[in-house]
Amino acid sequence: MWAKFALLSAVLAASAFAAPTSVSAQPRPRAEAPQPAWTMPAQYRGGGQQDLRPLREVVEELRAQYGGEYVSHRLEQGGSPVYVVRWRMPDGQIRDIRVSATR
Repeated sequence: MWAKFALLSAVLAASAFAAPTSVSAQPRPRAEAPQPAWTMPAQYRGGGQQDLRPLREVVEELRAQYGGEYVSHRLEQGGSPVYVVRWRMPDGQIRDIRVSATR
């Protein structure tokens, strides 16, 4: 019994000091940090070619026009950027509303 214990201890000790062969010297790529819902991508901040409307302005406009409340949004980039705003209507229905993101 003690021989099995000694052999097992020796194997575990040897494996603890052995260098893993599958690890590379390259660092792992970091995942992008999640952005809060009220931020916009850096390429559209601060006087670029396309001046984007603040999301708060779009939400206020939709609230005045439809009532209801903001749920979420995404920014579709392309020739003319568009906010796709998910909106809860006063009757409880959820709708996706496309709003121009440029001024």
